[in-house]
Amino acid sequence: MNHVCVCAQLNETPREVYISASSTAMRCMVLLPPVGNKAPTPIQLNVYGKTAERFSRLKEKSLVFIYGAKIRYDLESKTHSLHGGIIHQVNDEFPIINDVILAGRCVKDIDREDARAFKTTSTGLMICNQTLSVSTGRNQADLFNFYAINSHEDKLNNAELLVNFTRKGVGLTIKGRLVTDAWTDQTTNEKRVQTKIQLVNMTLAPKGNVNDQPREIKSQTTVSTPENVSTLWGGRTLEESTDPWNQASGGGLPELPGQYGSAPNLEEVPF
Repeated sequence: MNHVCVCAQLNETPREVYISASSTAMRCMVLLPPVGNKAPTPIQLNVYGKTAERFSRLKEKSLVFIYGAKIRYDLESKTHSLHGGIIHQVNDEFPIINDVILAGRCVKDIDREDARAFKTTSTGLMICNQTLSVSTGRNQADLFNFYAINSHEDKLNNAELLVNFTRKGVGLTIKGRLVTDAWTDQTTNEKRVQTKIQLVNMTLAPKGNVNDQPREIKSQTTVSTPENVSTLWGGRTLEESTDPWNQASGGGLPELPGQYGSAPNLEEVPF
């Protein structure tokens, strides 16, 4: 699963770019509102198909709600980008939304002795970093680093749950938010930013039976037939999407320029 719903402000007027020899997309940089004391999050937005036609009419500084986009992470540039989704122009009275939902497998064990993976602070905070491999189809996957932070007083101890219950190969679904740290490099005096996914909550994949046999799934309800389905929205039905993002083979994600990598062999991931 790869599903993003966020509010953003266009940082420039959308421009048309070629994503292949025969297809184009509308692209622009957007800013997500800051979370807490963090900085605004700059991220590239790519829009396809019929949605791109409407998106092209928007101007710099427009406020938009992006529903159902997919997030990618480029290993070469170390940047995130958003692709597809429904784009709806809103005003500043619209609530701020920042939701990222990803499902995949953890690619490492948490080393309690490695401060880059897990640490506690003198103020009572516990911080844990984990990496999730999320399939993009065609035996490809993106690797997303995310972190959890909590104090000993918090009712939901996400960092403690990560360090205690996740390991290499464990299936995990997370809900998080995009946050950005901004600072000045003391050596070069350059301004730097780093965007990360902050964990809000998570669900571990169910464990198999003792004999590792798949559980039988029994129907809990009766599926409606065409004769007794209620007519809604004036009889209209959901149109088949012309968005090339949704037409990728096997329901996966289309190939994009950049270093997105093959799905990792969890036995060989060097963590």
